[in-house]
Amino acid sequence: MTIIRIAALLLALPAAIAAQGVESGSADAILAGAYLFTPDPSFILRLGMEISDSMGTKSREIELTVDRRDGHMYALSRVTQPAFLSDMKFLRRSERGKPDAIWIKTSRGIRRVGEGNRDESVFGSNFTVEDFGSVSSEGFDIALDPGLDTATETAIVARPRDKADYTQRIIWILRASGLIDRLEYRGSAGQTLRRYMVTKVGGTGKDARPLEAEMDDLTNGGSTKVTLVSLSNPAVLPERIFTAGAL
Repeated sequence: MTIIRIAALLLALPAAIAAQGVESGSADAILAGAYLFTPDPSFILRLGMEISDSMGTKSREIELTVDRRDGHMYALSRVTQPAFLSDMKFLRRSERGKPDAIWIKTSRGIRRVGEGNRDESVFGSNFTVEDFGSVSSEGFDIALDPGLDTATETAIVARPRDKADYTQRIIWILRASGLIDRLEYRGSAGQTLRRYMVTKVGGTGKDARPLEAEMDDLTNGGSTKVTLVSLSNPAVLPERIFTAGAL
């Protein structure tokens, strides 16, 4: 599955709410203030990935460029290492009132990803296209679940209205910061299919960042470990880089 799954609960959400932390409010409001990497409106980050499956272990380095201003969220991911995979890219555009538009570029060309293919892997990792889709009341039934809360986390259950390879996504958000530090995708019998967990955090409060995280696929035993290599905040990101034509 793919690294893009990590980045995507995240990306289109307003930084202002996240900066306040998660103390109270509706599920929608809390989720709108959550983030996977940073609450900053625009950023470029590099992630190291170690992907393990029955065939062995492989490494990737990914660059993720995100702009989420004025009600939109644009995210471009590309492989930077190894060099022979540098043509692999993933683009997501989210705009108010419109369905997410997603494209993948490989050595075979550029194609748009339809709703029925959101469970496919991106970049050969244990993250999928679904992980980069936004979660809101427009496409999910969202509710707080105090029974799953912990001393430091608020739990939100999101049930997709459209067909998906899971029946509910449980999101645990740190109250002090808004950082999403755990995710579980569960099946119709309540079994956990995939699990994401932040294993190392740097900073505190609104400055908390996930330095290391892991996505485990419990259906096939695969796992992807992610390490934050660098994070920068450019003043301007031109919209033209977030178009299918630029891939």
